[in-house]
Amino acid sequence: MFLLLYLILNKFFVLQTEQVVLNGVTKEDIQRIIKDALDNFKGIKPRLILLDGSYLYTFAKEDIPFINKYIIEEMRTGDIQVPEEQEDGTTRLIWRNPKMVQWHNWLELWCMNQTVEIYGKKIKPLKITRSIDRVPNECLEKVARSFTGQDFNTMAFSAIGDGASAGTNPSPGDTDLFHEVARINVTSEDNGGDLSSDGNTFYSVAAFDVDTPTSNSPGFTESAIFDKDKPPTGSLIVDSMGDHSIFDDPIPHTSGSDAPGCTVFIYCCGS
Repeated sequence: MFLLLYLILNKFFVLQTEQVVLNGVTKEDIQRIIKDALDNFKGIKPRLILLDGSYLYTFAKEDIPFINKYIIEEMRTGDIQVPEEQEDGTTRLIWRNPKMVQWHNWLELWCMNQTVEIYGKKIKPLKITRSIDRVPNECLEKVARSFTGQDFNTMAFSAIGDGASAGTNPSPGDTDLFHEVARINVTSEDNGGDLSSDGNTFYSVAAFDVDTPTSNSPGFTESAIFDKDKPPTGSLIVDSMGDHSIFDDPIPHTSGSDAPGCTVFIYCCGS
């Protein structure tokens, strides 16, 4: 167990911080999350733990064209393969998306109440909050099935809701939001967002429309990613949840005046 914790903490805070520094997150925070995950294995030696971080935010209406331009013209065309030297001295091609990592850096700057310049415009969310936890069981089951060659649908759908109590913890057994307000396919909407990866980190960026229904008071408190659109009531179709995050600080939204969004990154920690 101690070796696993060392490997996870070292890799997360050494390799990852070369790209993105998570402001205010300590090794103790990550250690607590991993310890909780290990406790749930009940003596079975784990091989893979998926650690996720999520951001929930809303932008002023006038900033949306600049955000969407970056998503469509930069993120969606940002996937490249670069050669990287391995520990054994060999070199192999790794998929990277520097534009997605840049977005992640901006999110952290925004969490520190800083402003960034995008296409010449200085931009900062009206409000932003962040949560770090681990993925639900449905995601782990999907990963296990993919290893056996069975179907693993793309986690292309992002959802936001206002039913969770701010500051509470999601359960590993969660399969739905407490109260879902909106869900979009980030790969097909004109300004919906993007899916990508950088090394062994998965990214989902969702840009919801300004006409997204107004959140109930005090605001949006939860987000999730799914592999399907929301099934109709009574349908036999089953969607699988890849992430469920609950935030400490609600994000209020008024339809027509601002645009909500969320970003999820899932980092694969191996023993």
